[in-house]
Amino acid sequence: MSRTDNNWNVKIYIVTWNVSTKFPDNISLNKLLGLEASAQSDADLPDFFVFGLQEVNAQPQNTLYNLFKDDLWTQKFKDLLKDRDYVVIKTEQMQGLLLSVFARRKHLLHLRQVETEYTRTGLGGIWGNKGAVSIRLNVYGCSICLVNAHLAAHDHMLEERINDYEKIVQEHKFHVKAKEAIFDHDYVFWFGDLNFRLTGEATTSAEEIRAMVARDELKKLIEKDQLLLVRREGRAFQKLQERLPQFPPTFKFEHGSSEYDMKRRPAWTDRILYAVRENTYQNVKLTVEQTSYKSHPSYNISDHKPVSSEFTIKVMRKPQYSGERFREHHYQRLSYRLAIANGTESVAQLHSFDDLVSDFIDGGGVGATSAQIYEDTTERTVVFKPIELWLVGEQNRIEYTIPAGFEEGTADWIGIYREDFTSLNDYLAYEYTESCKEHKQHQMNEQQTQYLKNARTMELTFSENVNVPLGVRYQLLYFQSTGSRGVTGLVGISNTFAVEKRCPSPSFDDID
Repeated sequence: MSRTDNNWNVKIYIVTWNVSTKFPDNISLNKLLGLEASAQSDADLPDFFVFGLQEVNAQPQNTLYNLFKDDLWTQKFKDLLKDRDYVVIKTEQMQGLLLSVFARRKHLLHLRQVETEYTRTGLGGIWGNKGAVSIRLNVYGCSICLVNAHLAAHDHMLEERINDYEKIVQEHKFHVKAKEAIFDHDYVFWFGDLNFRLTGEATTSAEEIRAMVARDELKKLIEKDQLLLVRREGRAFQKLQERLPQFPPTFKFEHGSSEYDMKRRPAWTDRILYAVRENTYQNVKLTVEQTSYKSHPSYNISDHKPVSSEFTIKVMRKPQYSGERFREHHYQRLSYRLAIANGTESVAQLHSFDDLVSDFIDGGGVGATSAQIYEDTTERTVVFKPIELWLVGEQNRIEYTIPAGFEEGTADWIGIYREDFTSLNDYLAYEYTESCKEHKQHQMNEQQTQYLKNARTMELTFSENVNVPLGVRYQLLYFQSTGSRGVTGLVGISNTFAVEKRCPSPSFDDID
């Protein structure tokens, strides 16, 4: 993530691949993800990886496995990216269609209103072998919709592909206000096995197409591309843009080789398109730059070649204090106040969590103001009181402060995670916040009262039945959820803490 003027640039790396029901056994995906450079710097890594797969093996035994664990492809990507500090934000699967989004850990508190959707188009909308799955989310205040689609196959099925596109656009409905439709979003990325073929089926054979590819006549060949034609005619995908492929057709290959299968006419079936609503906001013009678009011919497990594309998008300017910096500043300032007090003030007055929050708004927060903390109301952050120790087999009470204007939901929850968690699904235990009790606020001055008009410090008790292994450090994560098809967002992360088991008190028989 880089900064330009008053805004931030975010890098998104997208992969689409029809994997022909194959598993990712014994293959390296480093090159596909652009990770083969041994000296790759932290700044070169994308902020997000997005994987859209088609024809993932969806046999009943695999579907059952996926109910309890990540599918094998997502697990493969996770194993590759965990050492680079990426976390699985969300996955969505509809039969053979799979979509996974990974983000760098440092961005977690800036991803909100995450929601998935799907539309079936196979057999008139009854069957999910064709259609689309999607994930929408807010990234630093900008809305993004990611669509992975698999449209009708075969050369002569152009009208069916157009109908599939229209059905997906019409039936995809999200539950986020003002972002119900795909193209309501600031940024849209639409990719997948779109199955568009080349015109001239009667006049241009598979052999002739292969010969044109061998002669590097790709510019001449792309003019026959159905997707390009329907976009020019305004019949489908007209709201989206695409850099024309400068790589050979990605379909259809003999399995295990890079030789075209002459039973089908080669075509650019695997595509990545994008759209941006540039003038959504008065104070910034949104932009998207497609910095790469290529196929990866060395991967031979499928009859399709994978395609990747990297984008740089502009997101909104963020407040001075957010996420981890917000929390660290307050913790340091609280410790400082305790130190300089040197017994002249009551420790009870100083170390309350209420003081920690009010201290910042008291005017001492390095020039910070309430506007600086919560410039973007959709990014208000829940702040946990530091947790020193978690006792196994006992009730553990936590405290956290909800900021002004934060909308709690009845489905909000707090989960316990290992410090090195690699997926937001990796919680070990959780409690719904409905059972919270409001912590009594200390007396505040008028400025603090005004700022904290709707802010509250809450207490939540975790059951003694929560079982977490010893010898590992943990964190608490607060999730804001509407309960509507899993619309959720991570809005708070605690400090890391250890767990211990209290030594039992000696019994009468133990005493000599």
